[in-house]
Amino acid sequence: MWKRWVVLSLVVTMVTFLALGEVLRVAAPPWIFKKFPLEEVAKRFEQDHPGVKVELIRVDKWSAPVYITDWKAGKTPFDLFVGGSGSMLAPVIVGEWLEPLDDMLYGNMAPEKFVGGFLAAGRYKKPDGSGAYYPVIPFMGEVAIIGVNTKLMKQAGLWENERPVSIPSWDEEEFFNWFRKLKKVSPIGAHIQIWDREFMQYDWCGPIMAMTGTFLEEDGRGFDVTSDAAKKWLTYLQKMYKEGLGSWTITDDAGYSKWKTGAAGSFYAAQGHIMELVSVTGNESDIAYIGWPGAEKNGSIIWTHSVWIPKVSPNKDLAKQFIREQIFSRYFQQWSFNHYGKLPVIKDFYGEGITWFKNEMPTILAIANASKPIPLFKDLQKYLDILMKYLPEAAFGRMDVEEALQKIQEESKDLDFTDIRAM
Repeated sequence: MWKRWVVLSLVVTMVTFLALGEVLRVAAPPWIFKKFPLEEVAKRFEQDHPGVKVELIRVDKWSAPVYITDWKAGKTPFDLFVGGSGSMLAPVIVGEWLEPLDDMLYGNMAPEKFVGGFLAAGRYKKPDGSGAYYPVIPFMGEVAIIGVNTKLMKQAGLWENERPVSIPSWDEEEFFNWFRKLKKVSPIGAHIQIWDREFMQYDWCGPIMAMTGTFLEEDGRGFDVTSDAAKKWLTYLQKMYKEGLGSWTITDDAGYSKWKTGAAGSFYAAQGHIMELVSVTGNESDIAYIGWPGAEKNGSIIWTHSVWIPKVSPNKDLAKQFIREQIFSRYFQQWSFNHYGKLPVIKDFYGEGITWFKNEMPTILAIANASKPIPLFKDLQKYLDILMKYLPEAAFGRMDVEEALQKIQEESKDLDFTDIRAM
């Protein structure tokens, strides 16, 4: 009799929970669990919503397309995904598998509240061509920016009014004299850049964007490789390397290692990677930020990670509530910056609550606000393969500048440069 009573009690409990409670399944890659307080805010959400259980699921960061089979069958292993870059999400956006999130952009999440460059990374063309929409919403960002070693800057006489002296202009003499001053006190080199397949596009596009206000060809077919600005930048890159001003590497590990010696003057990378020097020295005043000449007006290159909801999720409203209350909370976004240097996407979050690099926030925010994401060309991966064959070769001085740029034009002429993002 007692066994029958226990079974009956369990059934009643399960039925009661199913009737009154809800389960929100939140998936994220391991690095999100490490660099954001996801587990903590999940508990906060449960406390704020009695009867709701948040189930956290660890998945691979590049896994989005593998769920299409489930979605075709009308099911999904999760209701909300926290994390995901544009290139990873392209197949599921093109396939219209994601819930439009336009209805979330009001109040504290109104478009004018966002850092402009970051929100642009979530705006895509509707597959039917009728306009633009937001199938994803970026919740964190990185901006490609120049970090400077403050100790070496001061030794080089490039420090005034408690701020670094910026590169004066794109004039060749002024540009190179600035780096030559820094090289005199920088044993490893005045400037570090990483020329692997991922960073190459930021190395190329960011400075041209700062110089001209765009990094694209006039016809939109790929990055600018024909203008005077493009030729100038590749010539500068080659000359910097040959003079020993530039210390180029071919892997991110090599680039970070050189920077973290404290013997390099400057480093062009994501602002979070630049902060890695502080993990060695323990003193945040050892770095500051500047942009390429014109960057505060014209911007740089950004990349983001987004939240998104499968269309077939049965808990879309609850997932949106979790996004609004927790992912876009001041606490969640500032925690990540204060611990790992990942930038908030809401402008207001750059003020009270930030504990790191307060003096650098105006520079970072100004550049990020005017920045743009790399277009999500349909043949982007093929295009990067072509760029990788020629841009680093010229930057390292192993190939003529004009020849490299001509080869890129010739080999990319048949690629599909349709951009699925709406700029």
